Amino acid sequence: MNAPIAVTAAEYLDTTRRRMTDDGCEVGWDQVGPVQALVGYRKKFVVPAMSRVHVVTAVAHFTPTELDVDRYTRDVSAFAKQRSNSLRGVQSGVGAFAVIVADSVTPEVAVAARVKPRLEFAVIVQPVVVDLAAREIHTFRGRRFIGAALNGFLRRTLNAQIQVPA
Repeated sequence: MNAPIAVTAAEYLDTTRRRMTDDGCEVGWDQVGPVQALVGYRKKFVVPAMSRVHVVTAVAHFTPTELDVDRYTRDVSAFAKQRSNSLRGVQSGVGAFAVIVADSVTPEVAVAARVKPRLEFAVIVQPVVVDLAAREIHTFRGRRFIGAALNGFLRRTLNAQIQVPA
């Protein structure tokens, strides 16, 4: 029996671009910190949460260290706040995904990706590491302190846009 052919980073990014577009995002390439990233952006009023949410998904291909996961998450946070260009508060917020596509990852990087999402004033940023070699996604899957309605919306958004490599 032949082993399945691994997906390349370019193929994964192309599929992710289509998934973000299908999810209603404006999609393009942009500078996020020191790297070029495929960025998806959309805003949606989430009725159960009674809030407008600006969602930014920034996907970059590089080989990370555990420190890079934290740095990229901070860069995506700054980018998402600037990109949403809106007032944040009780009825408006930003949800962002800092997605790193790596050819392979170390156990330390996988652990760094599973940290609880960074929560700032009306901004939540979740690191995600896609391991192409192991065909896995490493990210936080637990419960967050913020409301269930917003958590559900962000979880569904992540699942719609970021898939396990084939």
